[in-house]
Formats: sequence, structure tokens, C-alpha cells
Amino acid sequence: MNAKINIYEKFADFLLNLTQLIVGGIIFAAIMADGTINQVVLYIAAIVAVLIFLAVALTLYKISNHKKKKGEQLC
Repeated sequence: MNAKINIYEKFADFLLNLTQLIVGGIIFAAIMADGTINQVVLYIAAIVAVLIFLAVALTLYKISNHKKKKGEQLC
């Protein structure tokens, strides 16, 4: 139980899962839409959210890898 949890990597995994849910949710919303939802706004909002979450997740992975390399150099 001495292993450290890398919070950056865990949060990046969470954000990547969230992007999958957003994409899946948009596909289902587009299929189930009854015409009251503006599909252009729906797709634009989904693309913006996915791009933001993806950028943050990749940044967190980069920070995580940097900290891992820094920790290996200390040992």
C-alpha cells in the first residue's frame, strides 16, 4: 500500500471518459431529437466541450509523464 496515486493521470482518464460520454450522448440526442433541439447548436457545443476536455486531458498526461520522469531521476 505504498504506491502513490498519480492524480493527474487519474483526472486525465476521467476527462477522456467524459469526452466519450459527451460524444455518445450527442449521437443519442441527435437520434432521439424531436425537432425542438437545434442540432447545429448541439453539435457545436459537443465539439467545443470535447476539444476542451481533450486538451486538458492531454496536458494532464504530459504533466503526469513529466513528474514520473522527474521521480525516476531522483531514485
